[in-house]
Amino acid sequence: MTDRIEIARRIKDLRAKMDFPQSFVAQKLFVSQSAYSLMENAQNGINSEHLLRLSKLFSVTADFLLSGNNKLIEMNYKNGFIPLINARTHAGFLKNMHKEDVMDDFEYYRVPGFNPTKDSYLIENEGSSMEPTVMSGDILICQTQHKLERVLDGSIVILVTKDAILTKRIYKHDDDEYFWTESDNPNEERKKEIKKRDIDQLLMVMGKVSNVLIPHREMAFKGKMQFFEESLGALSKEVYQLNKKLNKLKPSHKN
Repeated sequence: MTDRIEIARRIKDLRAKMDFPQSFVAQKLFVSQSAYSLMENAQNGINSEHLLRLSKLFSVTADFLLSGNNKLIEMNYKNGFIPLINARTHAGFLKNMHKEDVMDDFEYYRVPGFNPTKDSYLIENEGSSMEPTVMSGDILICQTQHKLERVLDGSIVILVTKDAILTKRIYKHDDDEYFWTESDNPNEERKKEIKKRDIDQLLMVMGKVSNVLIPHREMAFKGKMQFFEESLGALSKEVYQLNKKLNKLKPSHKN
């Protein structure tokens, strides 16, 4: 009987702390308010389904409700944890992303120095389109941007469509129905259009966790190659403009 009284006291204290009325909690448990009131007064027992619903509602573990052990914490964004969508689970996320409880099946992790919200995600990057900025296997720390007009030119984002999860740089388009996307990898096709209506979610990349350390020489080499490519492009434009001016200066030949 003591255990039931202690469980009832913890539930009552948590409800008061969250400022929830009894009717609200009863609704979440699919019971009447009078039945829930009996639970708080230790006159009614609590089954396993109610226990799980209460632990989720109050953001505590079932172990805390049963025993008062507060050394364990619920892994959710309120406690600093973020769901990880790794490469293996990309397809499942795309298939179920509109379901309310889709994130319940993912593993949760804490990132030191980052305070998540309910719209925060960890997403494992696949492919080489953003190398060397983002490597395959890097874990990207992301935040959902609900207002597309607030996205700044040149931001690194993850675009979630019904078919794919894409990591790109994004730029505004002359046509308001589109974005331009670019890859950082010079060996990939650089610029593409994407329709805004095809984007189910746009996630801003806030940072990354990487297990890849690129050798300094390789970074320097890639930087030099990019510099040479840009210089050659600028030189080609200057030569073209110079030829146009020279052609204008040539005397015209009349028959």
